[in-house]
Amino acid sequence: MNRLDRRMKILAGKRDGAFDQDQYWFEKARRERVARRVRSRLRRMEPMVLVTPRWSKARRFLDDVATDLQLGEPSVRCRTLSLLPLAGRSLPQSWAWLVAAVTGFCNVDLPGPAWQAVSGQGFRAVMSDLLARAEDGPARCLMIHGLEHLHVEALTDLISVFDDHVRQTGQGRRFNLLLAGTIDASHFEFEAVQRIILTDFSDEEAREVLVEHMGPVEHHLLDATVGLVGGVPAILDQVGELGLSCLTEIAANRDAVWKALGTLAVEIRAAFDIVASDDELSTRLEALAAEGVLPELPESDYRLIRTGLIKAGSRERRGTIQMRAPVFADLALAG
Repeated sequence: MNRLDRRMKILAGKRDGAFDQDQYWFEKARRERVARRVRSRLRRMEPMVLVTPRWSKARRFLDDVATDLQLGEPSVRCRTLSLLPLAGRSLPQSWAWLVAAVTGFCNVDLPGPAWQAVSGQGFRAVMSDLLARAEDGPARCLMIHGLEHLHVEALTDLISVFDDHVRQTGQGRRFNLLLAGTIDASHFEFEAVQRIILTDFSDEEAREVLVEHMGPVEHHLLDATVGLVGGVPAILDQVGELGLSCLTEIAANRDAVWKALGTLAVEIRAAFDIVASDDELSTRLEALAAEGVLPELPESDYRLIRTGLIKAGSRERRGTIQMRAPVFADLALAG
């Protein structure tokens, strides 16, 4: 079953009352709450910055949101666009690539010669004209993810020109922009922006992800696995794809998690090695691993959050931090 068919069945089930929406929504579906907030704001054509921690599977999340937005009312045409191809590209290449992306998505012609977009002033002039002409089409939202791969000056220019567009167009805009990435900096903002953090799955959602991969599974195996890896999407996908035997091994031997994660384990260990080279961050991470939850220290903890190893506390524990996955504590305590 493709994504469209799956989402239509889910939406039909919700309309027909097949789910206990109140109980599930407010008590269990942490990541789905974020999806609802994103959908609601994008239907109102509100610009958005989505902070996507490492290993959060941002593209899959945005693909599902885009499908929902195109199925529901009012309908919003969406496209997800990865900036990974721009990693290491020059500033002029980044400008030209962004112009081509918006031109293709909005189905409008590039105004004037293409060389106009090879300077900051030229890029802003070309992009401003493209956005103005995009207002003649249907409601659309371009979901750009992987901001960390885009040249910082190109990103600043894009935000500047879109900020001007929002101010000039006002209510009733037909073109919208969502920017997603690991970057969580206050200067990456524009008029009326909504800033939302893409959370990991709740424990209940994490169990559902595993079942979606491998079908019905004994509860104690699900509980044991989720109790170690938490709700980190990339880890859940990796474990789920390996099947029931992987869950059995994890339940019997905690260290089996690292073997199961393969190249993902290498990425996680590399992130830890960066932290371990900094005495302040290393001491902080070891204390967190030992205590489980600590009061937040914004300056140092921001850098730790960027590594993907820790996260802000839950709604019930605002102002605290905790390990992103319980098994991450093994790396800190092993030293």
